[in-house]
Amino acid sequence: MPTINLRALDALRDYSNAELKLLASVAPARLYHVGDALCREAQHGQSCYLIASGQVDVAKSVDGKDKSLATLRAGSIVGQMALVDRSPRSATVRATAETIALELNRDVFERLLAACSPLALRFQQQIAVAGVRQLRMATTKLAGLLNSASPAAPDAGAAAASPAPPDERKRDALLTVKAALSEWDMSLDDLDKVQVSIPRGQLPNPTVRR
Repeated sequence: MPTINLRALDALRDYSNAELKLLASVAPARLYHVGDALCREAQHGQSCYLIASGQVDVAKSVDGKDKSLATLRAGSIVGQMALVDRSPRSATVRATAETIALELNRDVFERLLAACSPLALRFQQQIAVAGVRQLRMATTKLAGLLNSASPAAPDAGAAAASPAPPDERKRDALLTVKAALSEWDMSLDDLDKVQVSIPRGQLPNPTVRR
């Protein structure tokens, strides 16, 4: 397996050497070839994955066919709700390039939390951040389609292919929102009630990059 530099990942840049060493020991790196599934829709998850290199596709089954919702690259966390509850996966995640991912099992994570491990607290924060980003991506995609007066103009350098019909693209955006919300067992109305709070002294102060 190729050597990976965890320090190079934005998600881990602020981790101490001790935390990175612990992470590498409790979340083994696994190699996925193109087409390999990290997790599958409707199955009960046991682990979440930190993409260390490569990229994965997040897809949801629609009328018996997988519909791509998003592409995630190095530094992304996927399947994070497996560490929070035992609900079925809301989507399938497959490698679209040779990918290395760190797999953190829920039982290991819970033991680290019980021991008040700084690593577990950091990862807990990043689960929340990953969820917020997922919801933001989904709602931004939907808003962009709903606000557009006409289909996006095709790229002049791209092959001459007809874009997806507006209704189909809106359906795809709604699927993205639905998948994101189902990860958190939320409805669209629940979004108005969301408040983010980080208790002082329990979680490290996040570094905001703009």
